[in-house]
Formats: sequence, structure tokens, C-alpha cells
Amino acid sequence: AWTKAMNDVVIAIMVEKKGAMENLEEILSVKGVDMVQFGPGDYSITIGKPGQRQDPEVQKAERDMIELALKKGVNPRVEIASFEQAKPYVEMGVHHFCIGTDLRVIYGWCQQQAAGMQKLLASV
Repeated sequence: AWTKAMNDVVIAIMVEKKGAMENLEEILSVKGVDMVQFGPGDYSITIGKPGQRQDPEVQKAERDMIELALKKGVNPRVEIASFEQAKPYVEMGVHHFCIGTDLRVIYGWCQQQAAGMQKLLASV
């Protein structure tokens, strides 16, 4: 049962450090690694550009990670804020997404509902 459980579990690695990108080929070659995800916020810190998630160097590292993962047969997972942001990743071959941070999505939905209720009740 333990062996089956271990074979059924998904092993995902978060690539957040410059050192991980420098050793990505080796990381992706480890038997059993199923998925990788890029962490632009933490990565930007390790290259001396804290908070610059959209910096061209950070964006290139994410693309490089995705391309190498796909080449090595490891599924890349990408965090996006909305489905509209998925298109360029889908075109690259990505099929696994986290669409927004759960709390951010729920918070936005709650704000929309509250605004709608305020508007509705103000007209009564």
C-alpha cells in the first residue's frame, strides 16, 4: 500500500532560486519528478531584482524553465490571475494552471457581490 501511495503521489518542484535554474537540467532528470512551477517573486530576489516579477530576465527564466520541462517530459504548472493570461502558455504546451491565488479570487468575488448588493439596496 505504501509503495502504491508513493507511486500515485505527484512530485512537484517549485523553481524559485537562481541555483535551481542553473541546475534545472539535472533537477528535471531526477526520476519521479512530475511537475515544476516557477516562482517569479522569489526568483527575482535571488537575482538581485526583488519584486520585479515582470523583469525581462525573470520572464525569460520562466520561459526557459517551461521549455526545458516540456522537452524533458516534466509538466510545467503556471500561476495566472485569469484565464485570459493562459493563452501564451497554452501555445507553449502548458496544460496545468493555478488560476489566481484562491483567497484573491474569493476576495474579488466577495467584493463584486457586495458592490452589487449595495447598488441594489440603494435603489430600494
